Order: sequence, then structure tokens, then C-alpha cells
Amino acid sequence: MTLQESSRKVPQTADDHDAPRAAGRAYSRVVAALLSRSTVLTAAALVLILYFQQVSGGLFLTSTNASLLLRQTAVVAVVAAGMAMLIIMGEIDLSVGSAAFFTGLVVAHFQVQGWGVVPSIGAGVVAGIVLGLVNGLVITRFAVPAFIVTLAGFLLWRGLGLLLAKATPIGPVSNDLIFVTEGRMPIPLVYGLGLAVLAVGARWAIAGRRGAERAGSLVALIVRLTVSVAIAVLVIVIGQTPTGLPNALLWILGVAMVLGGVLGRAKLGRRIFLLGSNAEAAVYAGINAKRTVLIGFLVMGAIYGIAGTMLTARAGVASPDAGNTLELVAIAAAVIGGTSLRGGVGSIRGAILGAFLLATMDNGMSLLGVPTYSQNVVKAIILVLAVALDGYFRRRQLAK
Repeated sequence: MTLQESSRKVPQTADDHDAPRAAGRAYSRVVAALLSRSTVLTAAALVLILYFQQVSGGLFLTSTNASLLLRQTAVVAVVAAGMAMLIIMGEIDLSVGSAAFFTGLVVAHFQVQGWGVVPSIGAGVVAGIVLGLVNGLVITRFAVPAFIVTLAGFLLWRGLGLLLAKATPIGPVSNDLIFVTEGRMPIPLVYGLGLAVLAVGARWAIAGRRGAERAGSLVALIVRLTVSVAIAVLVIVIGQTPTGLPNALLWILGVAMVLGGVLGRAKLGRRIFLLGSNAEAAVYAGINAKRTVLIGFLVMGAIYGIAGTMLTARAGVASPDAGNTLELVAIAAAVIGGTSLRGGVGSIRGAILGAFLLATMDNGMSLLGVPTYSQNVVKAIILVLAVALDGYFRRRQLAK
């Protein structure tokens, strides 16, 4: 090589070597964003909706069916939110269906006695908190596993309720109580809700943009904004139809805001996540584990009362079979929504989305005339796939 040729050779800089690596990292970020839990769940919901709309001949995406779907989702979504909180903490509650049945009996009893809507609901919530207190005290004071305590509660609360009601329905309740969940949401409130969805969605997207530098922040931003706008438009469109949006949606939003705020911003939320991730480390960090678990079950007790009220309002009476298998469906919704049964991982938003997915499958398969036992098979497969997906995400996170 001559001196002239060597002088023409341009030395490679560090930027030249880093360019392929940067492209590879960018590709990995996009893939990670597309395979995130929220993206996968949202895509699954859209696929289900489009499939049922096509196969049912356009019956699925009607205002009547959309309103029915929200009513079917409401109780499961509320209970799944509370269940997600406990599972994140490393606990579980198998008594929630029976406890909701018991609190629903309390609400119906006082309705029959002539009490107003607010006092009746208040009595049901207080009764639920008492049941949650009993569960929490036995777990924390006597060191009995939550699985055993709540399994006993599963038998006790339903048996006690059937004994007091003599295994007969209690009711009917007043139309005012039925309106609490089954009534139509006023139009001004619908527009306010649509604007609130846009505001929350924008905040969610900006937060994802700031906190996801390693996970395809631009893709996450686009996905979150698109989902938020679509939900806001859907809320306003359905809210203006003759059937409108049911008031049950307000209960879902209320519980989601409270529990989401607790887990996301309050000190209690950080303690819950740390306790579920590593209980021993949480104790060494100065967290009062017993107190945190007790508070968790007290909150779940309030969920008992809300769920019982919704069940009674929807049926118009307190039925002896109300709340059957509710705990299993709630656990499935939480797990499908990304809550890890190992504890320490999960979100209220994911649990509610999981409840919506289950309700969508139930509603769509019912429209198609699929037998109940076949529906259970499909939901079982979905649950197993969700647990497998949880394992995949956890392994990918550990690999980083």
C-alpha cells in the first residue's frame, strides 16, 4: 500500500461501530413495546371483539349488547381489582364470593325493612369490613395461611347467610337501589367521562414516554394514545344511544381510582409491592407486615360490601346463589391481567382489563350459542396461557 493510498483511508470512529448496535437496540425496544402486557391484552381484546362481531352477524357491537357487557363486567372487575391487590401482597382470598353474597343479604334485608339506599349500602359495606377484619385478624394474629382462612370463610359466610335467610331470596329491593348500578348514566356525565378518559390517557402516555426509554417509548406512546382516544370515542358514542352507559361503570372507575392511587402513589402501595416481592426483606426494611396484611383485608372487606350491593341491585333480590364462583373468576381476571401469583407484580388496570376479556368471551360465546361447559373449557385454556405468559415476561425481565 502506497503512502497516498494510506492517506486516503478514513479511520473508523466510535460512532461507526456503535451504529449497528444502536439499530439493534432500537429494534429490541420496538419488539419489547409490542410484546408488553398492556399491548398484548389490548390486542387480544380487539381481536375478540372483531371476531365475535363478524361471527355473530353484527350483533356484538350494538348499543344494547355493549351496555349488557359492561353490566356483566362490573362485579367481576370490582372484585378482581381487590383480588389483584391481595395477590400482589402475596395473599389470596377464596371467600369473596360468599362474603359478597352475605353483604348482599344485609343490603336486601334493610331495604325490605324500609331503609333508604345510602343507609342500606352503608350497612352492607360495614358488614363487609367486619368480615374482612375477621379474616385479617385470624391470618395475622394466629399465623394461619390466608388460603386456609379464606377457604373456611368460603364455607362459613355462605352457610351463615343461607341459615339467616332460610335459603330463600330476600327482596324485592327498591327501584332506587336498582338504579345505582342498572340505571342509565346522564349525558353530561358521559361527556365528562369521555374527557376524563382522554386526560388520564394522555397522562398515561406521557408517563410511559418518560419512563420507558429502554422499551420503545415512541411505540408505547402511540399505542397508549390510540387506545385512550378509541375508548373515549366509544364511551361518548355508546353513552348517547337509547340504552346508554350503565351506572355500574362508575363503580368500576371509583374502585379503580382508589386502589390504583393506593398502589401507585401511597406509601401503603409501596409496602404492598415490597411485601409481595420479598416478605423477609420487607420486614428488615421496617415494614409492619401484619399491619399491612390486615389493612389489605379491611380494604377487601369494603370490596365485599360494594360487590354485594351490585349483585343485589342487578338481580333486584338477594338470591341464594349470588356470588357463586365469583372468587375463581376474579382470580382468573387478575392473573390474565398480568398479576403474578408469586406476588410483587400486577396492576389494578390489568385486573380490570382481564375482567373485561373474560366478560367479552362469556358474552360473545353466549351470543353464538356455545354451551356453558364449553365456555369453561375455553376460559381454562386462556387462564393457563395467561400464567405461561406471566412466566415468559418474568424470565425476560430476569434476563435483562
